[in-house]
Amino acid sequence: MTTESADALAVQPPQSKPGRRGRTALLMAAAVVLGVLGGGAAGYAAQSAGAPTPLPTLAVPQPGYPAARVAAPALSADQDDMVRTDGDLTRLLVPTPRGATLSYGFGSFDSWENIAQYAEGFQSAASEFGWLSAHSFRRAAVASWNQGSASYNIQLVQFDHADEANSLLKIQDDEKFAKNDSGGGTVALSGSNADEVVAGTIRHSVNGSGYYQGDGFGVHGDIAVEIIVQDTDGPVGAQTLRTVLQSQLERL
Repeated sequence: MTTESADALAVQPPQSKPGRRGRTALLMAAAVVLGVLGGGAAGYAAQSAGAPTPLPTLAVPQPGYPAARVAAPALSADQDDMVRTDGDLTRLLVPTPRGATLSYGFGSFDSWENIAQYAEGFQSAASEFGWLSAHSFRRAAVASWNQGSASYNIQLVQFDHADEANSLLKIQDDEKFAKNDSGGGTVALSGSNADEVVAGTIRHSVNGSGYYQGDGFGVHGDIAVEIIVQDTDGPVGAQTLRTVLQSQLERL
């Protein structure tokens, strides 16, 4: 991706990413431990002053064990979601619409991006690169095309399986900026608390040219889905974003 195309599709992250649990959580955990220890000491002191109580006869049922170990049946490739998402991510990108043209700076409608190429699309590339490096970035697949006066950019950002919660952190953080930058209201996809779109109603200006930008965000396991639609003719509506985001999530 060239610098010009990265600037055209820039998604600006906030100054800081979501932080870890801080000192308050540790102090709360310590308070719980001290409370248990203190209560135990007080109870021991109270009981040691009284006469001993005879213990009842033990009557504990013996545990039972199955005659043989039974293993759960293995999932087929069609049933195992990880088989699909561990394969070629570019094959899981939404197909390019008929009549679409290549976006400026892209050699194909879909491609891979390494961590540096992906971070380059942000206003603070160094900050984004650092956050991704610290949060188990694995790979990214991107689809991009032009259709009429609008340009579309679909990004699948995958994290390590063991740290898949970072995919949700990723979209939550980028979504905060989109809400301030796009100007439109947030619309959630039906039946989801994480998948939503932000319509673009604010006109931006770059080198004398104006455009509107709307964004869509979704999560599928260890994959963060981000949709960027820019239009030079007018606002980007929520329905346009929902259609693309829903199609992408269904392919995953």
